[in-house]
Amino acid sequence: MRSVDGRKIDLEIAGLGIILYSPTFAEHIAEGSNYLRAHYIESAEVQRHIQDGTIVGFGTGSPGNFSLRFHSGYPTDARLREARFKLRLGIHCEGGTICCRDLYDLICWQPECPPEQMIDVDDGIYHLTLCSDPPTSGRLGDGQIIDIHFARLEEFPKLATEGIPTLCM
Repeated sequence: MRSVDGRKIDLEIAGLGIILYSPTFAEHIAEGSNYLRAHYIESAEVQRHIQDGTIVGFGTGSPGNFSLRFHSGYPTDARLREARFKLRLGIHCEGGTICCRDLYDLICWQPECPPEQMIDVDDGIYHLTLCSDPPTSGRLGDGQIIDIHFARLEEFPKLATEGIPTLCM
């Protein structure tokens, strides 16, 4: 299995969230379309994607600069206890790539994911555990670090079925 350990993506977002997906699961989105307004704005729409593990989004509570740090497996129990913000999601990887993008990219969709916003991951199902803390400044999105742990599973995990996943609460 290819390890995601040590990978890091610096992502500046204008929106209030981040999406993760394999390009295969976004092929149906027409270039230039407003997929956010049409299919990803209401809680039920977001949940459909979350429960399928296709276009997996989460709220950050703020636009800004985020450093996504990737790890294999689950975080330690100590890290889970310490993290002010934590969230569990699931994702399907197909085609060996996961893209990390601004939620607002869905407003005027461009299918090409910038290479610096992609990580190589073996195809399969992953349980994602996200851990973060407020930056030193106290302002969300001010160089905030988000640790994303990829744990390989045989079947898709059971996830919360209501609301829009938010990391900042």
